[in-house]
Amino acid sequence: MSVVSPVTESALWSAGAERARLDEVAEWYDSRKGLNREVIKRAARRVLARARGGRALELGCAMGVMTEELAGRFSELDIVEGSQVYAAKARTLAPPSGRVYHCLFEEFEPARQYDTIVMSWILEHIAAPQDLLERARGWLAPQGEIHIAVPNAESLHRRVGLSMGLLHRLDQLNETDLAVGHRRVYTWDRLAEEIASAGLRLVRMDGILLKPLPSALMESWPPELRAAFFQLSSLAPRLCSEIYAVCGHPNHANATNPAHRVR
Repeated sequence: MSVVSPVTESALWSAGAERARLDEVAEWYDSRKGLNREVIKRAARRVLARARGGRALELGCAMGVMTEELAGRFSELDIVEGSQVYAAKARTLAPPSGRVYHCLFEEFEPARQYDTIVMSWILEHIAAPQDLLERARGWLAPQGEIHIAVPNAESLHRRVGLSMGLLHRLDQLNETDLAVGHRRVYTWDRLAEEIASAGLRLVRMDGILLKPLPSALMESWPPELRAAFFQLSSLAPRLCSEIYAVCGHPNHANATNPAHRVR
């Protein structure tokens, strides 16, 4: 598999190609289906448990599983979505005072700041995640927080795949990754480094789902069995399939023993 460096990839980036890329995924991917919906719902619980203020920004919404949860909490919810299909869905879910911006993240320039910014399963898709984090720092209110969810390269199910010879290395993009438009998967250390390099302060990092097997197999399990593996995420967060991180401004002392330092 050829590897394109982040610098080269950014240099080759074009708005037209990125829109085509997003529209291709939107033709078939529905976040309301299967295990993905359950994972997003669990992530939404984490966000809402820490939610602050009345003004929120969601970057990327897919078919609106997270959006629906956020709209029930924030009277002012703005949504940025590059896919025409997903943006249309967002308009049906946004609260009356919210706005939907059909544009790429790279084109978004808000006129106001937000108390809560949600980047759920976004950084792995874009060409220059570091740039987005740096720009988002400027969109964040002084006491605000950014909530991030990304796929974990070092998850249990990827380690199983590596042991079986299905992956050559833990950060290799598999067929599902490529189909949904992933450019990378994250380790805990890489995500923490990108957050720090963007001038943000890491508040906490956790896992969401302890996932021993591929989604298709887990979807055949009884709901209560899947729920147990969500509950077990706190026992081995670095082996979970998703990394959940919260960050804020460095001058706001809201970080107490970030999980990546103690686990």
